[in-house]
Amino acid sequence: MDANAWLSAPARTRANSMLAEVNGRLAAGGLSISCEDARMLAERRDEALRETGRVEFGVPAIAIVTEAVATSPCLFQDGLARDLADLQDAFYAIRDELPADVPDTEIAEAMRGCLDAWGDVATVTSMPSDEIMRFSAEYVRVAEAENYETYRITDDEGHIYTFDPVKWDYDEQADGWNGEGWADDWDD
Repeated sequence: MDANAWLSAPARTRANSMLAEVNGRLAAGGLSISCEDARMLAERRDEALRETGRVEFGVPAIAIVTEAVATSPCLFQDGLARDLADLQDAFYAIRDELPADVPDTEIAEAMRGCLDAWGDVATVTSMPSDEIMRFSAEYVRVAEAENYETYRITDDEGHIYTFDPVKWDYDEQADGWNGEGWADDWDD
């Protein structure tokens, strides 16, 4: 067996697997890709993972992105593989910037919302990740809750106190919760 044929066998298997998975998800939108398109997507995936220094386990990102965008009115059969490859690259770039606890499906859904709002893959892929993630209701809700919770205190009686760090002036002699000074308990 030729060494090149042996080395290309895993790549062929990966492309065939990707072809079946992506086409299965694209069927919802009446779209499909060819075997050559699947090879190109697999190569772009490998390149994007190499550039970001990431390793991917489980469901490939292209399958998640494809499922999210398959029924978008902004995707057309003509140029579909190129658009999917660009969305895949954008997905990995966004994934690299976000915390690990943000699910891949949430990123893909945000990309879909952004695609539907702007109508063009090129526009979506050129946008910063924080702008794209604004199209994920869950991501926005969690981000707002984290920012809000940082400066929120609820006392024993259920009164909620919020503090604006811009307006808050630190003064160690200011009165505390029950009128005592902040420094009363300090040992010198």
